[in-house]
Amino acid sequence: MPPVVVAVAAAAAANAVSAAVVAAGFSALAGAVAGAVVGAVISYAGALVFAKKPKAADLGALGAGLSGRTQMVRQPIVSRKIIYGEVPASGPVTYLNVTNGNRRLSWLITLSGHPVEAIGDVWFGDTVALAGEAAGPATGKFAGHATIWKGDGTTDGDADLLARMRVTNKEWTVNHKQQGCAKLYIEFDYDADVYPSGIPQVKALVKGKNDIYDPRTDTTGYTDNWALVTADYVANAHGIAAGQSALLEDDLIAAANVCDEDVTLAAGGTQKRYVTSGVLDTEISLGDNLRELINPGAGLVVNTGGYWSVLAGAYRTPEYSIDESWLSGPIRVRLLQSKRDLFNTVRGVYASPDTLWQPTDLPVLKSDVFIAQDGGQEIPVDREYLYTTSAACGQRLQKIGLFKNRQQAEVDLQCNLKAMALRVGDVVLYSRSVYGWDEKPFEVIAWDWAIREEGDNVYFGVDLTLRETSAETYDWATTDEKIVAASAISTLPGPGDVATPDGLDVTEIKYATRDGGGVKVKAVLDAGEADDAFVVSYQFESRELGVLDWTAHPRVSQPRLELFDMPTGIYDFRVKAVNRIGASSDYVTVRREIQGLGDTPSTPTGVTISVSGGFVFLRWNRSPDLDVTQGGVVRFRHCQAVSGATLSTSTSIGDDVPGGDTMAVLPLKPGSYLVQFIDAVGTVSDPAVVTTDGATVLEYSTYDTVVESAVYDGTHDGTIVNEDGDLTLQGAGLVDDIIDFDSVSSIDAYGGILTSGEYDWGSGFDFGTKRRMRLTASVTVEVVNVVDLIDDRMGLVDDWPDWDGESGGEGDCTIWVRTTDDDPNVSPVWSEYQRLDSAEVFCRAVDPKAVLTVSDQSYNIRVSDMRITAEELA
Repeated sequence: MPPVVVAVAAAAAANAVSAAVVAAGFSALAGAVAGAVVGAVISYAGALVFAKKPKAADLGALGAGLSGRTQMVRQPIVSRKIIYGEVPASGPVTYLNVTNGNRRLSWLITLSGHPVEAIGDVWFGDTVALAGEAAGPATGKFAGHATIWKGDGTTDGDADLLARMRVTNKEWTVNHKQQGCAKLYIEFDYDADVYPSGIPQVKALVKGKNDIYDPRTDTTGYTDNWALVTADYVANAHGIAAGQSALLEDDLIAAANVCDEDVTLAAGGTQKRYVTSGVLDTEISLGDNLRELINPGAGLVVNTGGYWSVLAGAYRTPEYSIDESWLSGPIRVRLLQSKRDLFNTVRGVYASPDTLWQPTDLPVLKSDVFIAQDGGQEIPVDREYLYTTSAACGQRLQKIGLFKNRQQAEVDLQCNLKAMALRVGDVVLYSRSVYGWDEKPFEVIAWDWAIREEGDNVYFGVDLTLRETSAETYDWATTDEKIVAASAISTLPGPGDVATPDGLDVTEIKYATRDGGGVKVKAVLDAGEADDAFVVSYQFESRELGVLDWTAHPRVSQPRLELFDMPTGIYDFRVKAVNRIGASSDYVTVRREIQGLGDTPSTPTGVTISVSGGFVFLRWNRSPDLDVTQGGVVRFRHCQAVSGATLSTSTSIGDDVPGGDTMAVLPLKPGSYLVQFIDAVGTVSDPAVVTTDGATVLEYSTYDTVVESAVYDGTHDGTIVNEDGDLTLQGAGLVDDIIDFDSVSSIDAYGGILTSGEYDWGSGFDFGTKRRMRLTASVTVEVVNVVDLIDDRMGLVDDWPDWDGESGGEGDCTIWVRTTDDDPNVSPVWSEYQRLDSAEVFCRAVDPKAVLTVSDQSYNIRVSDMRITAEELA
């Protein structure tokens, strides 16, 4: 600490109380104190922050608030901008030219008066024209109609931009550089539809000043640490210009560490305690700029004898206790400040990437306790947190400001020279029993030299002003993000306080069109009504995942909207409530996948089976899915097993019936029948299963059974017998084509599986004479996945029936027979092949074959048992 502390000028309390200024007449005193100069303190809780808001005209560019950062002006000579942190920024158009037959407009926009870390997204109006840090042609609606070059203010970073300008604009020579300034160069190609209202406002997301000194590491670079940013402005030639050596390094290190503390967020994760993101204009006074910088850190900047201290918004441990030995005069105590300087409600505005950098209301902070202390009257104050991009940080600043304002007790002390050990911003302990103060913490908010006279004696003293403080002012919990500690939301909202809709639900519903378009899908958006009598309409918006811009749908008076003919995809949906004066609530947002006609149909219900005359009658409840009853089908499969039947162990039986049907007649076979719904786009439901033992009222006796699976010695066409003795489809590839045998997971499946094959049985039936028989085919199958790796799967992804490779029912084995009345060994005349599940024939001989199929080359079917039983009436 410097040896001498001099007076402060400016407000340092939670209201607008001004500190004393050393009178110019004390020149002798100034001369007596070597190296001392008149100092000042500017605090977060000072005059600008919590005073009546001045008119914009009185503040120049600062009065424009958040919007002033992103406004372009056409002016070649302007003040310099200083960008700290990451914010959207624009600037003056410092060069303008028309080329290409008046069809191309060239603009140079100067963003800052210093080099920057990076230039990111570029907006034309409210639309991102180019995302990311790279330069190049605009995208989206501006694709083909604009090209953007970026210069970060360094020699290398400006090279491409300057080279392009020299090529396109002959007036721009190698002597034109705008050295050290970040900039955008844009060439707009005219199109009346793309630019119906003329050239839009241009802004860019800029990561700002990147030569900020950090004494903790003795390095310079980019940072948004509040303390380091504020110190940079104090030291910088375009700011206070005090120089780095004028900063008290220990204080700066302590403040920077406070700013880097992690604060837990209610939504999860953490953020740094105090960061700064904003744009300063050197046209604005140094004091006003410094006050704006101080706000996001809730701290102090103190000039002490020519040295500068940066103190972050945190409780500082007291180092001194003031007792009677410090005092040289009377004590003055003010327990309450003027009511005009009090408030019990804080309404704040901030901007962040989450709101596309548009000004957004913070949750209103109201305290029932403080309102009660003020006689039940709500006293609001409005704040703009121009350099804060986080709602959580904004709420922390609201709380600190409110608590500082309500700590009203002030003490004026006339001290002796012991008080020279103190400076503005120090926290001391002070006791006064009449007020119940026992080592109560106070913050020094004003310090002033004083000349005291006692008779003929004249001596020096120090006048102090203390303001009560507490560690609780800076306390924070994750629950405070919604309901700030010791506060409650009043039932008397302001005009801008709009209740949000009570949730948002999205339901996907199929519907039949009246124009013959078939079945389509609509999304029904249902929001709960906002608990707000002044809400008159609801604004629904949607966008597909990956799309930047929201589609705003027409406002509706009730919180319900139907969006017809929705394409399949993942969407974000949101809704806000709008009141009578046009103010909006926060959005309620949900993400939903619209599955369209590709969602899985419901499993059949109410399935029953009955047997009559060698047939089964299957009945089921009508499908509840519109895309099944209109354009879909019902499919059937059969499994020999009466329990544990699955799609992969079943084969098809009978023909599909229309999706709206509720009954089918199929051949009778003992075992399990599987019933599936298939919608209009081919998506298959899970199966419902019923069983039968195959018994009929007619008594049959077995004539003969041909068991082909014993040897499979017939004729193969695309089929083989594997090492387990099962009949399967063969691989599509040739062994001679294999380059690396070690890399082949299955020789049989090399090149994928053939999708079909036939096996002509080695044996059949010869009844000797023409006889009446009932034939029943029986096969035992299993469909297996022979390719485990996606890279090994054949065909197009869109053609795969199942992505995971877990679905059964990918294959089939059907039995076909032909008959003859002739001796099968002497030039018989055969009938056409007919499919056999269960059938009655009148012939001498039967010749069977099997047809094996798979719908995906990654699967194969294994037939472990294949037989036909011939029966005749007993």
